[in-house]
Amino acid sequence: MDSSPYGLARPTVDDARAAVLRVHAGDGPRVWDQLLHAAGPQPGIERLLDLMATSDATTRLCALALQIRLNSHTHLTAAHDMTRS
Repeated sequence: MDSSPYGLARPTVDDARAAVLRVHAGDGPRVWDQLLHAAGPQPGIERLLDLMATSDATTRLCALALQIRLNSHTHLTAAHDMTRS
C-alpha cells in the first residue's frame, strides 16, 4: 500500500511539533514541552491531537487542521484500497 494516497501524507508527531512551534513562535518550545509532558513517553499523533484539542485556542486550531488531514488521509487510504481491489 502506498503510504501517501493521492499525495496526502499522514500527519506525524513531527508535523504537530512544527505546527506548534510555527504558530506560537518564541513561546512554541514551552508549549510543545508541556504537550509532550502531558502526553507521556513516545506519544502517537492521535494522543497529541487529543491533548492539543484541549489546549489554548491557537493550539486547538493546529489540532483541528491536523485532525482534518489525518481523517482525510484515513478516508483516502480506504478509498484507494477499495479501488485497487
